[in-house]
Amino acid sequence: MNELTGQVAIVTGAAQGIGECIARNLAADGARILLADIQEDKVESVANSLRDEGMHAESFCVDIADPLQAAKMVARALDAFGQVDALVNNAALDAPPGNAWEIGEAHWREVIDVNLSGAWWCTQAVLSHMRKRQCGKIVTISSASARTASPETSPAYSAAKAGLIGLTISLSVQLEGQGILVNAITPGATGNTGTPLSEAEGNLYSFAFPLGTGGPQPTAEAVRFLLRPSGDWISGAVLNISGGLLRGI
Repeated sequence: MNELTGQVAIVTGAAQGIGECIARNLAADGARILLADIQEDKVESVANSLRDEGMHAESFCVDIADPLQAAKMVARALDAFGQVDALVNNAALDAPPGNAWEIGEAHWREVIDVNLSGAWWCTQAVLSHMRKRQCGKIVTISSASARTASPETSPAYSAAKAGLIGLTISLSVQLEGQGILVNAITPGATGNTGTPLSEAEGNLYSFAFPLGTGGPQPTAEAVRFLLRPSGDWISGAVLNISGGLLRGI
């Protein structure tokens, strides 16, 4: 039995990588999906492939850094499906490496605008609907870089991903009483999305833990767990889906 039958989810950054895997997992579990991404042709192609498999999927081209576009995304989901039960904030900009003394204003603003503010605009856009219904789930994909970093990691990227954890905790406190559950996931390197690990980074990563890179599936499974009834008593959590790179709280 599909546990998400009748549910509607918006997944941002769904054109590829973790976001595509999340969308496919949720659709296979019965959910109706709005796949959103700034890459219009690619996200439409993924939606088409889901429809070809008999699943309910629509696509929407969105720049999440623009609050007006984020609002239109939610409106599109409501128009297509009549409700929104879950929002998965996955879309992000994979920041190029950068030393703190070399990062310019453009780099900082772009990374923060997309990776932190973008998740906020999407969340804000869906809140009035969820609050009216007194139910909903929001899952935000942060990163292991929120808690650990290589010497090459951009401070802007780490700051944005750490900010998502703070946003998750604050939102959970304010929204639990209204039936809205908010959680975050911190994936480690998937090995097939974003900027490939350099040889030196790969060696350090392999030394840090023996489980290796897991691809996008473990993160997608964690999202599905949270959106299923199995996640109905989980709020304000930050799940380390990092193959052992992160341990403890």
